[in-house]
Amino acid sequence: MSDTTQVLQLPGAQLESIEQNGDTVKLGFSLVHLVQEMEGAIEDSLWTQAIKLTVTGAEISGELPDCPCEIAGGDLVNNIFTYRDHAPLPIDWHGETRCILHVSDNNSFTIEGDSIQVEQIDLPRYIKHVRK
Repeated sequence: MSDTTQVLQLPGAQLESIEQNGDTVKLGFSLVHLVQEMEGAIEDSLWTQAIKLTVTGAEISGELPDCPCEIAGGDLVNNIFTYRDHAPLPIDWHGETRCILHVSDNNSFTIEGDSIQVEQIDLPRYIKHVRK
């Protein structure tokens, strides 16, 4: 049996909504790309899926974009680990967490918090196989 890893890709993600309720911020993405990596395989597979990214204990800096918008890239921070433009799933991080997102029009915003969770919505849809 091979080990399989799913990796969330930030560039090209479609941010549809931003909801704030107290110190909780929920980012609704209608589309993100997921790369499914299988150890020992010649190719990985590319998928798309909707997700909800939730930050609790949230403090926002920078200007939130108008939705919908496309994400050009960014960093997801889990304590001492920084993941640039991608992060392995599942995401259920606690401690010092941060989400820095760059919007395609060169605007960026940061959400720092106590936790970040990613909820995958519906089933992922296959796009294609990609060479490693």
